[in-house]
Amino acid sequence: MATTMGLSIRIDELEGELALCQAVVEKGVSSAELSYEDVPKPKEFVGIMSVCDVENFLWMMENYFRAKGIVDDVVKVNTDSMFLTDIALLWW
Repeated sequence: MATTMGLSIRIDELEGELALCQAVVEKGVSSAELSYEDVPKPKEFVGIMSVCDVENFLWMMENYFRAKGIVDDVVKVNTDSMFLTDIALLWW
């Protein structure tokens, strides 16, 4: 009996939270925009000859560009080169 009552109370709480979440989504959350300063920088690429490492670096850079709003290819290439170190920088 106590378990049933506890579950009933919890369901009521969750329904209230759900209603609040639905109201926020319906109105839209414009204050939750990501600031460009909040975007973490990707890790540097040192030139390890691993397909996985290369793909991870490229994926991180694409996500970085998307988050920063960078669409120009020239800016992307110049930004990519700033994250190359060691042997990878020599390739550049």
